[in-house]
Amino acid sequence: MKKILFILVCIVCAFTASAQRASSSSTTFFSTEKAEQSVTFGIRVGMNSSNMKFSGEDDSDSPDNKIGFNAGVSVDIPMLQSLYLQTGLYYTTKGYKVEENDGDEKYTTKATPSYLEIPVMASYRYDFSDNAQLQVNFGPYFAYGIGGKYKEEWSYKGEKEEEKEDLFGKDKYLNRFDAGLGIGAGFTYSKFFFGLNYQFGLSNILQDAKDGYSVKNKNLSISIGYNF
Repeated sequence: MKKILFILVCIVCAFTASAQRASSSSTTFFSTEKAEQSVTFGIRVGMNSSNMKFSGEDDSDSPDNKIGFNAGVSVDIPMLQSLYLQTGLYYTTKGYKVEENDGDEKYTTKATPSYLEIPVMASYRYDFSDNAQLQVNFGPYFAYGIGGKYKEEWSYKGEKEEEKEDLFGKDKYLNRFDAGLGIGAGFTYSKFFFGLNYQFGLSNILQDAKDGYSVKNKNLSISIGYNF
């Protein structure tokens, strides 16, 4: 996950450097002029690669990433020509998985929480042309858990046993509320959008947290979309 985050940061820096080079021969890099654009709505859909950070464990002991998805509606509110407030409402699935395989015996653990999520991002914008726009985003997100299961599965010589339990609810595993920070970059051509985003969970989502033990979400998402 650290390698993925490093790649994302490099992409953001590359986009920013490209915008700076372009600005030297065209418009200013950051315009404080009043925005002429109106509020823009869009639809987004994409893939998640998520995990959870357990306190007291280093990366070598971390669970494996789990593939999920995200879908929702984005809202871009112009503040200045180069600065927007980006928000929206998304359905997103996160979690982790652990797989152990010892010959004839296989053990799998998987957590699949799903959330309704609202990001509140400061979004820098740079127009390469009338049809092409770069954005670099940073800010908090807030999420509420609406469902998901904790699943354990044992398999031995073709015989399988499985146990499932809800993740959210009274005396369950996870708190419903989650919050953290996100950093990302996006590119819009005409009305079509492509973006990358990484989230650092800051809230301890473990319901029965004792002795400083904590569990926090982390998630890399890739999304495409269309702006109306």
